[in-house]
Amino acid sequence: MRIESAHIDAEHALRCHPASSRAAEIDAIRAIATAQDSLPALSVLAAVDAALARGERRSIAELTALAREAVRCGRRDAATAQSFAAACAVRLAD
Repeated sequence: MRIESAHIDAEHALRCHPASSRAAEIDAIRAIATAQDSLPALSVLAAVDAALARGERRSIAELTALAREAVRCGRRDAATAQSFAAACAVRLAD
């Protein structure tokens, strides 16, 4: 999938699903992160998935913002992914 189509799909998901905008936003970020092979963003999204599975709701917005930041950082290496994963752990520990 080309990055441009991932962005278009992300915009479409946000427009078409306003009632579930958080889920649509997470899906859009996941599509972009997958298209870009963004390991840092995918590590944050794994933390989001785990938090949702545990029934967490309070930190999801903050983790979603962190996932957007991970996509925007443009790095794809494991060290950056570990840094973002550590940031998720700190936010979830509060």
